[in-house]
Amino acid sequence: MKKLIVIFSLFLLLVVAFFIVKPKISNNYYFKGKQNSDSLNYELAVDLLSRSIKFNKKNTQALLARANAYYQINNFDKALNDYNNLLELDNKSFEGIFGKGLTLIKLEDYLSATESFETALKIDKNNSDLYYFLGYSKSVLNNNEAALTNLNISIDLDSDFADAYHQRGIVKANMGDLEGSIADFNAALKLDEDNLDAYQRRVKYRIGKADYNGAIEDYNSIIALDSENQDAYYQRGYFKLQIKDFLGAIKDFDKAVEINSKDAKSYIKRGNAKFALKEYDEAIKDYDNAQKINSKDEETFYRKGTALIYKSEFIEAIKCFNIAISLKKDYYEVYYIRGVANAMRNKYELSIKDFELAIKYNAKFYDAYLGRATSLGVLEKHELAIKDYNIYINNVKNNGSAYLNRGVSRINVDDFEGGCADFSKALSLGIEQAQDMLNIYCKSSN
Repeated sequence: MKKLIVIFSLFLLLVVAFFIVKPKISNNYYFKGKQNSDSLNYELAVDLLSRSIKFNKKNTQALLARANAYYQINNFDKALNDYNNLLELDNKSFEGIFGKGLTLIKLEDYLSATESFETALKIDKNNSDLYYFLGYSKSVLNNNEAALTNLNISIDLDSDFADAYHQRGIVKANMGDLEGSIADFNAALKLDEDNLDAYQRRVKYRIGKADYNGAIEDYNSIIALDSENQDAYYQRGYFKLQIKDFLGAIKDFDKAVEINSKDAKSYIKRGNAKFALKEYDEAIKDYDNAQKINSKDEETFYRKGTALIYKSEFIEAIKCFNIAISLKKDYYEVYYIRGVANAMRNKYELSIKDFELAIKYNAKFYDAYLGRATSLGVLEKHELAIKDYNIYINNVKNNGSAYLNRGVSRINVDDFEGGCADFSKALSLGIEQAQDMLNIYCKSSN
């Protein structure tokens, strides 16, 4: 009997010792796990912290550290589970509430994230990070007014918070404040010049303001940070086209094609730059390269056909236009340019049909009225021509040639007063030929 009592006593001592030792073992694993987490060894940290929690399921430090480690290795579901378990034990844990909010952002549950951040603000009302992430979440939920308020507070608390300026720039742009958005992107880049997204967003809003030189500057910075960014070379080349820096554009498209030889749009834009330099054969080569990559792109045939017109190859040009129209029935620009090609080969009736189709698909494409007027005038249908000239001149100002040609049609219907007024206007707009018309038809000008 005494032996049994001794054995039982020893068992009780062992059990007591085990429960005394368990917290120490848990803490030992916690410290080792924390050290590995701080050293960015997150996988090992998770293993050690899991052992810590096994020995003490109420070790809030281990739960927080494991949640953070799971977050770092993008295991957001397990991170969220740990944050929830932690908060069941300690619902005042600021780090737990904040971490849960960050994890909910990663899980794209922005409404729940805002609730977590608002709870955290009850504990710390002067935390700029909290206001930033609250503003970020509300901006994703399209609550821009509230987002702007939170981001303003974040920046008031930390005037060097680059991400807050960046996000506020996005919010301001969404609210239509392009000037304000660019100012915030400028501030973000001043604080963090390696922020590629800020450059890219600032470019977007500069485009909205037609600030092409500013857009080029931003793409310079993007390329400096990422020298193999094919799209950046393409975009910079595109904006150089807008400011008529054709040689610079060609260099950028050269690089874009070098990085991605299958990018049809880079060949097209390079062709456009060469066309602007009157290098029509070289432009056509680029359009042909684009067609090999994508034979269904109507713009390529339109551009090639236009280049062929300038080489006086009207039949080949029209073949290209026909293909473009087969790919896009309402391509009014192509009907117009095909009308020009037909007029240049003296097929005026055909040209008029094309101009009419251009007008059918876009009644505000006023060049088509001018083209039709010109062909009608050649066919001596001057009354109809004058109607088209009137539409064109009422909508497009200061085209001296249009006044000259309308003047000719007016003279042909015996409207000398109107014709002479048109010749005078044409002369004032720099059309020297108008002086000859004045000398012949308008006695008061002599």
